[in-house]
Amino acid sequence: MIVITKKKILAWISALSVFIITLTIFNASDLKKETVQTVNLPASNKVIVLDAGHGKPDERSRK
Repeated sequence: MIVITKKKILAWISALSVFIITLTIFNASDLKKETVQTVNLPASNKVIVLDAGHGKPDERSRK
């Protein structure tokens, strides 16, 4: 038989409150991370090469 008393209810509410407050504090400290400035360089006069190299030698290539 399970008996629920006021003490048990208050204990569960207190534990849940402490958990929620702790979780909120740790998440708030994660939001205060510093941002890092990046540089956006123009891509004019640049050549971009994409290589799909799958690791197999090309059958049509000459050695």
